[in-house]
Amino acid sequence: MRILQFLLLSSGLLASSVHADTRILLIAGPKSHGPGMHEHPSVCALLAQHLQSCGMPLHVEVSQGWPQDPAQVAAADTVVIYGDGLVAHPAAGHLAELRQRYAAGKGLAIIHFALEPADAEMAQLLDDTLGGRFEVNWSVNPIWKMQQPVLATHPATRGVDPFEIEEEFYYHLRLRDDVTPLLQALPPVSSLAAVDGPRSGNPAVRQALADKIPQTLAWVVANPNKSRGFGFSGGHFYHHWANKDFRQLVLNAIVWTAGVDVPAGGVVGQVAATPAYQTIDEAIAKGDLADVRLQLGLNPQRANQGGRDTSRPPLEQAILRNKTDIALCLLAAGADPNSTSASGRVPLHLAVERNNPAIVTALLKAGAKPNARDKDGWTPLHHAAAKNQLATARVLLAGGADPMTLSELGGTPLHEAAASGGAEMARLLLDHKVDPALKSKQGVTALDIARQYHNQPAIEVLSGL
Repeated sequence: MRILQFLLLSSGLLASSVHADTRILLIAGPKSHGPGMHEHPSVCALLAQHLQSCGMPLHVEVSQGWPQDPAQVAAADTVVIYGDGLVAHPAAGHLAELRQRYAAGKGLAIIHFALEPADAEMAQLLDDTLGGRFEVNWSVNPIWKMQQPVLATHPATRGVDPFEIEEEFYYHLRLRDDVTPLLQALPPVSSLAAVDGPRSGNPAVRQALADKIPQTLAWVVANPNKSRGFGFSGGHFYHHWANKDFRQLVLNAIVWTAGVDVPAGGVVGQVAATPAYQTIDEAIAKGDLADVRLQLGLNPQRANQGGRDTSRPPLEQAILRNKTDIALCLLAAGADPNSTSASGRVPLHLAVERNNPAIVTALLKAGAKPNARDKDGWTPLHHAAAKNQLATARVLLAGGADPMTLSELGGTPLHEAAASGGAEMARLLLDHKVDPALKSKQGVTALDIARQYHNQPAIEVLSGL
């Protein structure tokens, strides 16, 4: 038996199976909004992992939508609801069950959009159980940078350090006088819309900011009937749950609403490092090199496969977004330097399009083919010449680009330089033995094109030959 207990402890299962005295039920609404936003199922699963592995005697369950078995709701010491609000609220149609739980002195935690009730009856329930909620034409829901936050001294803030973050924190909430603010900050006036709207601004909230009244973003309440409530207005973006303090504040408060004493260092799950973004596409878009590295470490195949079947390869995404450090990281991780897009372009073409010689250099070192042609037969050097990118052209030529490669119309890079390049570009190509007398399929030389486009610098170089 001692050996079995040791094995269970070492695997993190003992707390959730053998001594599972305190029951926590997380109810997730369906995912909504765009990628990386309102990821309710994924976040509830992540919070459950942290709660199950924190070493406390907790039994944690996650339900996708309201549980079909009412006994599951009744048995939980605290229920956490994280989903959309209004008519999509996970608790819509289940207020009687929540009333019974409240009467029994059990806990309730509500996160983000679910703070906005579907109707007056639900609004009263949130007032009674949580001590507050979002109220249209009073509260606002902008995305803003929280700075210089104030954390209360409370069990739910144990182990939480002040953090600054850009989030859709609702504020100017309708709160009872007896709630305990856990997290407060003063939003900037710029967080309000220029024109008042149901959720974007109103005279009362503008006056509150003018008076520099700190706004409560997270709070707890101990009700007279011994039930406990927790409200958290953040939680719009998935990647913020990777922030230790953001996450721990919520974990602590959930445990507190269940009537459990929060450890001195807070609720800390033994969960391996979790990417801040659900896909490598999102991490690249945000320019988060550390998260890209973490995702590659967890799954090296992500170097060549985006988060969706229809997405561009990660390397293409990094190049097109001019994320040089991420592109170099992906190449080091084995990204294909010669992947071909629907237009026939390879990463070298994209790097030239973005005028990024550093990525061009790295691609060539990684084995990119310098003379790859797109659907028009243009090599990267054709594009560099047309865009008058001297530094990039020099890198391409040093990396083996053939200046005599012909496009579908039979033109050399010099033909393209003659249309829109400068004198230095023309001299560079001539120094690399481009034949200026070569005629394209249209029967014109580079000089003919220079004259057609009135490119005087190129005319002067080419006419002097």
